[in-house]
Amino acid sequence: MDSRTKNRLSDDVIAALVAEHFDGARVTALTELDGGMFNAIYRIACTAFARDIVLKVGVGPGVPLLTYERDIMRAEVACYRLLHERTDVPAPTVLAYDFGRTLIDADCFFMTALDGEPLSKAKSRMSPENLTQVKRRLAQYLARMHTVTNDYYGYPTDDPSRRYATWRDAFLGMFDRLLADAREHRVRLPYHDIARVLERHAGLLDGVAHPALVDFDCHDGNVFVRRNATGWRIEGILDFERMFWGDPLADLPPTFVFRKDIRDEPDFLAAFLDAGGRQVFTRDDDRRFQLYRLYLAVIMAAETFRYGRLYGAAQRAWAVMQVRSCLRRIEA
Repeated sequence: MDSRTKNRLSDDVIAALVAEHFDGARVTALTELDGGMFNAIYRIACTAFARDIVLKVGVGPGVPLLTYERDIMRAEVACYRLLHERTDVPAPTVLAYDFGRTLIDADCFFMTALDGEPLSKAKSRMSPENLTQVKRRLAQYLARMHTVTNDYYGYPTDDPSRRYATWRDAFLGMFDRLLADAREHRVRLPYHDIARVLERHAGLLDGVAHPALVDFDCHDGNVFVRRNATGWRIEGILDFERMFWGDPLADLPPTFVFRKDIRDEPDFLAAFLDAGGRQVFTRDDDRRFQLYRLYLAVIMAAETFRYGRLYGAAQRAWAVMQVRSCLRRIEA
């Protein structure tokens, strides 16, 4: 997938980065990975490691971004560290990072490579029983992520004004900035209807007890699976750059982007609720799900300015359709 945000590097620059961070190591093989839609990503074999590593390169200077996307690579690196320190969720290990921008004009980091393949590609070859097992395990891993907590709500930040004491204030602030971004990029949305729904249903956000680590990008393309003698299993979860501190239910819409009702994934939902010590998915839970699905749909509409004309138009049309669907379901 091509995007204006991808900051591609030459082979020589990548070789210099590897040598700088791994004691003069030499690159022996190099491939750009094309699955992502935001960062340039490279799979590398080098003399410093017996297994391949991955280089992820941040956005270069002067490229327009949505407000929440600024410095998100730093949040991702911190998230990997938290997951390894506080959970058993399988994820790559960060090997080195450079936020000083001394060799290149962007943040970057190296991590261990996963050897499996995305669930999005593998699931068509799974038996229904195996796919159900994988979905239930994914639900359990998400619930374990949500045990990692923080002392404020919102996106990771050093700005005290954006460290919120309540999830209601955080989510409304996040949404306000996103809508401002959408307006700046001239995305046609039902802004008045969105504002009315947020005002009428903001009280649903008051029941969130603590700021949990929310991945908010755990779709099938970011879940890697491997096959063994007994079937497919989850090898690792990656791409935590869009994480924030908030309501665990917010992780459900990105995990099933094309689901309008999470109850259409009963095995996943049952495992998710059970891991969180709950048994019932209530009407208010569904409305919160729709609010987070609405937020995701607006993101998907607002970010299309950086894609090619045809792809951008197609995603924007689909996302706006989802916005209207969410508004109807919340108000139903």
